[in-house]
Parts: sequence; C-alpha cells; structure tokens
Amino acid sequence: MTDPETSLVVMPDDRPPDWANSLMRWALNTPGIQAMVGQGVALLIFDGRRTGKPYTIPVSYHREGDVVTVVTKRRRNWWRNFETPAEVAVRIAGRMYTGKAEAMTDPSGMLDFMTRFLEKRPIDAKAYGLKKDQITSAKIAQILPHIVVIRIEITPLS
Repeated sequence: MTDPETSLVVMPDDRPPDWANSLMRWALNTPGIQAMVGQGVALLIFDGRRTGKPYTIPVSYHREGDVVTVVTKRRRNWWRNFETPAEVAVRIAGRMYTGKAEAMTDPSGMLDFMTRFLEKRPIDAKAYGLKKDQITSAKIAQILPHIVVIRIEITPLS
C-alpha cells in the first residue's frame, strides 16, 4: 500500500487552449460578466522582455494588500519575462493597477505561501497535481521545484 504523504505528485501538462484564454480575456473585460468569473482570476498585461510584444494572459492570483501573487508552472515560458523585475499592468475585479513583477524560483520561501494559497483556493490544487485532500506541507513541497511564484507590488491607476 502506498503512503499518500510520500507518493509522488505528477504535475499535469494542461496548457489551456488559445480559445479558452481569449474567452477569459473577453469575460474579464466585460462588466457584469467579469463579476461572475473574476473572483480569483486577473488579467496580467506585460511586454515581452526580448520582443517587446504585448501579452495579456488570465492568471489565478492571491492578493494581500498591495501585493498580488501569481503561480505558474515552470515549464511555461512566459514567467521568464520576470526573471528581472519588470513593469506590468493587472486588471483585478474590473480595476486596473500598475506594478513591478518579479519571479521567485527558490523553493525555500515558497512553501508557506503555497500552503496558504491552496488552502484559500483549493480548486487550484488540481492544476498542480494535487487533490483537495492532499493540501499538506509534504505534498506541496513536492511541487515546489515545478512552479514559479511571481510577486507583483501594485499601485492603482488614477
């Protein structure tokens, strides 16, 4: 019998299709509809660090005061735009903010954050290969090498 605390977590390879991201961008920019889908989902807007190409992607987020935190899988490449701090815009609950985003890849400081994040948003656990009843420090520690946390200090746009 396998011990659920020590069995490995398998990180799903579940990149959303382009049409789903387009639909979510539309929904998050549409008053009324935004209120229905916008709980815990924001639009992150930034320019590519090498190409300068503009990107707008829907992201799951956690907010504490003026700090917004986004988690993504390391195998996705968009987070590399924040290996050095970069300017971004964020649309949260219909309101625009500007900020400076920076990727954190060192697992040592992420365990407490990810535990709090997944306890508040257990629906997100599945994206990281965890079931809702597997939100434990031991299981979360297994996913840390496979994720990146992006910390954004925000300021409201006037």
